[in-house]
Amino acid sequence: MQFITMLELLAEQNILIFFIFFIIFIAISYKLVKFLFRAFIIGLVAAIFPIIGTLFLGLNIEINIFNIIWFAVTGVGLYLVYTVIRGGWKFVKTLTSPLRWALRSSGKKKEKKSSE
Repeated sequence: MQFITMLELLAEQNILIFFIFFIIFIAISYKLVKFLFRAFIIGLVAAIFPIIGTLFLGLNIEINIFNIIWFAVTGVGLYLVYTVIRGGWKFVKTLTSPLRWALRSSGKKKEKKSSE
């Protein structure tokens, strides 16, 4: 019987592709669970808002199951919108980073020439 060493096993293309997909799956799962947990906490806090607003802030919001669910869904929806806008902003910053770096570099060269 022939024993396969760990490096030989990793050198096989199918195993390597499986390992890469496994790492990607773990990363995506972590991000998704993190997002769902934050959305749950925001929904919970938003659901409590009408109760606190009525009791402590004098907002006179009617406390019923419809309003509590509406505030919770609205809070989660606003968090989703915020997350999409934030992700888009990070994506645009990443795409434009080489351009910003080039403009910053050319600006420093102009400053050096003018100071001499």
